[in-house]
Amino acid sequence: MKLESNTMKLKAYILKHFEGLDNCAEMLGVSRRTVENYIYSNPTGILKHSGQLMQMDGVDPFELFDVVAENVEQIKKNKNPNNQTNV
Repeated sequence: MKLESNTMKLKAYILKHFEGLDNCAEMLGVSRRTVENYIYSNPTGILKHSGQLMQMDGVDPFELFDVVAENVEQIKKNKNPNNQTNV
């Protein structure tokens, strides 16, 4: 799946810090599906947990924001692969 390969950085970030999507969901107080939505369709959603994430050992806030920004760009490119605009 093309989208999955382009969103692996956020998924890898989550796996690195939470050791699994289910663990991430539990620690953030959301469902696994919500975590999947953060990865595949709404990466900025995870930022509402940034305060909680910053309190974790080894979490760099700049890395989090960079990973989220990169996923947003990849999702945009996947939705509009030919850079077409609606005129």
